[in-house]
Amino acid sequence: MDKAKILMNVKTKFLRHSWETFVNNPPSMPRGGKGVAVQGCPRCRKPLNTVDQFMEHLANDVLPPIVDLVLTLGKGD
Repeated sequence: MDKAKILMNVKTKFLRHSWETFVNNPPSMPRGGKGVAVQGCPRCRKPLNTVDQFMEHLANDVLPPIVDLVLTLGKGD
C-alpha cells in the first residue's frame, strides 16, 4: 500500500473521534427514557470533561491501534 493510501486510512480512523455530547443509557430523554447527555467521545462512548482528557484519550486509546496498523501495513511492502 502506498503512503498516500496509508495516510488517508489513518486520517479516516483518527477523525472518527470527536469531543461532543452523546446520550448515555438510551432511550433518549425526548423519547421518554432516562438517558443522560454526556460530554465525551461519542465513537467510544467515553465520558470526557476537559480538552486535556480528550487529548489523553486520543494519545492513549486512539493512536496506538492506528500506529500498529501503519506498522503492519508497512511490513507488507
